[in-house]
Amino acid sequence: MVETWHAQFNPNQFLSRVNIDKFIEHNEAYNENNVERLAKPCILCGGTQGPGLLLNDNSYLCKSCFGDVSHVKYPEKYEKLHRQYLRDREARNQARKSLIEGSAFRKVSRWAGTAVWLSLPLLYFSYTLLAIPIAAFFVYHLAGKKQDDRVAKWDSLYPPPQEPKLKHFYDPTACLTSRDRTILKVFNNWPGYPPFWGYLREVVLGRDHDRCQVSGCPSRVELHIHHKTSIAQGGEHLPTNLVTLCSFHHALEPDEGHERIWGEIKTRYFTMVRAHKRRNPSSPGYHAVRAHVRRLELVEKTELSAIKDYYGLTCPSCNSSNIHITVDKHHHRVYAKCSHCGEDWVGTRQLSEETGPKLAELLKVTKNKGCWEPRWDMLEARSDSTFRRLKKSISKPRTIRKTIKTKKDSAPICPKCGSRMCLIKPKRGDHWKAFWGCSKYKITGCKGKIDA
Repeated sequence: MVETWHAQFNPNQFLSRVNIDKFIEHNEAYNENNVERLAKPCILCGGTQGPGLLLNDNSYLCKSCFGDVSHVKYPEKYEKLHRQYLRDREARNQARKSLIEGSAFRKVSRWAGTAVWLSLPLLYFSYTLLAIPIAAFFVYHLAGKKQDDRVAKWDSLYPPPQEPKLKHFYDPTACLTSRDRTILKVFNNWPGYPPFWGYLREVVLGRDHDRCQVSGCPSRVELHIHHKTSIAQGGEHLPTNLVTLCSFHHALEPDEGHERIWGEIKTRYFTMVRAHKRRNPSSPGYHAVRAHVRRLELVEKTELSAIKDYYGLTCPSCNSSNIHITVDKHHHRVYAKCSHCGEDWVGTRQLSEETGPKLAELLKVTKNKGCWEPRWDMLEARSDSTFRRLKKSISKPRTIRKTIKTKKDSAPICPKCGSRMCLIKPKRGDHWKAFWGCSKYKITGCKGKIDA
C-alpha cells in the first residue's frame, strides 16, 4: 500500500517556516536521549545518517522523522479527514468574510449609520430638520436587513463542513495502517511523556471514573497517572500499564523519579516535605531530616461515613454492614465497631488519604474496589499508625517513649558539664545500645555520654 497523504499534507510545510534545530532543542525528550550517530536504522525510514532519538526500547528515530512524528495526532485515515476538515472550514470562513466585506448593502448601511449621528446636531438649530436623521436611520435599517438576509441565504447554500468522527491511536476500533502501528510503537516507547499524553490521560481517568484507585481514598487532591511498570523497567505508555492515583499515594511510590513529588505538594490538608539537611540550633553542623508528611486537617467523621458508604465496608467476621465509626478529636483516635458481632478496632486519626485506605484494609470492601495498594513503607513505621483490635491494645499497652526519666539520686553526673544524665533506650528495630546522655543536650548542645 502506497501512503501518499504524508506528501499531500506534509508537516514540513510548517517546519519550513521555523528552524528545525531550534525547534528540536526545546523538546526535553530529544535533548535527554539524543545520540550523535544511529547504531541501528531508523525505525520509520530505515536511515542511518545523522543524529537521532533513543527510545525506551533502544530503538532509534532519526531527526527528520522526529519532526514529522511530533505533529501527528491521529492515524493516517483520520489525520487526512481532520486536515481536510480544517482546510474546508478555513476556506468557507474566508469566502464568508469576503462576501460580508464586499457587499454593497454593508457599505450603504455603514454610511447611513454615520449620517444618523452626524445629523443629530442639526436638531439644535431647527426641528424641521428631523426628517434627515429619520430618513438616514430608515436607510440604515433597510440596508442592514438586506445584508442579513443575503448572508443567511448564503449560509443555507453553503453550510459549515461537518466535523468528521476521529479516532485516536489507542481506540481499539480505529483503522491502523502499517505506518500507524510503527508510529504507535514509537509513542509507546517515547522517552518522557508522548506527544498526545493529554488524550491518554483522559482515557485512563475515564476508565477509572476520575478516582484514585486505592480502596478507601477519597481523592480530595489532584489526580496523577502512574506507570504500573516503570519506564526504566521497560514499561510502555499503554492504558493497561497506567493507573490513576491521587498525588498523596503517587508520592508514596518508591520507583526512581517519584521523590521529586515530595516538597511540591502543598494543600490545605497536608504538606509533603522532602528529605533535606537542617542546621543544628544549638551546636555547629547539620542533621538529616527524612521525608515526612505535615498533617494540617485530619479526617472527620462525615468523611469516614462517606467512605464507608461508597466502598460498602462490612465486618470481615460476620459480613454485617452495620459498622459504627467515631472520631475522638481530643486524643486523635478513630474507633470502629460492628454492632452485630461486637468486634471493634482503634487507630490513629490521620489524613483521609491514610485513614480511609487503612479502614479498607481492615474491613471488607464490597463495591467500587480499587486496583492499587498504597506503599505505606514510604511513611513512618506502620506499628503505631495502623488499626488494631481495641481489646488487644488495652490488654497489652505499648511503651513508645525513647527517653526514660530516672530519679536524680540514681542518675550519674555528666563528665563534661556536671549536669544530671538520663537513660536513652533504643526503640524496637534500632541497632544501637542504651546509653546515659546529658540532660542539657537540647539546651546547651552538650554531648556528654556514658555507656549503660
